[in-house]
Amino acid sequence: MIVKALVIAIWASMNGGVFNEYLVWIIRGAPLLSGAITGLLLGDWTTGAIIGGTIQLLYMGQVTVGGISSYDKCYAGIIATAVTIVSNQTPEIGITLAVSLGTIGLLASNATMTVNVAFVHMADKYVESGNTKRIWIYNWLLPNLFAVLVYGIPAFLAVFFGATYLEGIMNALPEFINKALNTVGMVLPALGIALMLKTVYKPRFVPFAMFGYLAVAYLHFDIIACTILGVACAMLYMTLNIGKLVEGGE
Repeated sequence: MIVKALVIAIWASMNGGVFNEYLVWIIRGAPLLSGAITGLLLGDWTTGAIIGGTIQLLYMGQVTVGGISSYDKCYAGIIATAVTIVSNQTPEIGITLAVSLGTIGLLASNATMTVNVAFVHMADKYVESGNTKRIWIYNWLLPNLFAVLVYGIPAFLAVFFGATYLEGIMNALPEFINKALNTVGMVLPALGIALMLKTVYKPRFVPFAMFGYLAVAYLHFDIIACTILGVACAMLYMTLNIGKLVEGGE
């Protein structure tokens, strides 16, 4: 367990800090991808992708304004996924954990943004004096060390200690409480989709949403079939210029 905890701690530090932004921002910002990679590091990428994808559904309607998010992506997408996998819990339990951890993680993300500003001002003093050899310490080393403090260490503790305690607690809970937690976890993704639809809603898109509901609820399409149907609807929308045809009619 200690090896898994160390690996997740390093991965969480990379995502919580600025390291992954050098690679590709979408890995840091999408629980689907970060969860799949977390599962891969733990030897079960399929479960990681399922848990991360479930968490992604919850936050699909989340809008980041001025750099301020309503949840911390690392705590929700990586730490919650890791704890769920190593404690052998369901994706529904994982999304319930993600809500709590994602909210707690806001303390880490806000602290990171605040402290990193101080590091920038420290680097400015060296620039003003013409000494550029130590700028990397303030622009790279210290921010990443701080990320280890607020992301890596909590991730290590959560995986190493939290998984065992969580599994024991979940096994000790009455069956009706476990069912309630799973039910909440199943409802939360629907809430995320509803928030997304509220953000992008236009009357012209209602028929496409109805097509999707019909395909899943009555025709029992799998995810690949639904994806193909969605791509076909998007191509049809663009090819026929439906947006221009209904412009002014909404």
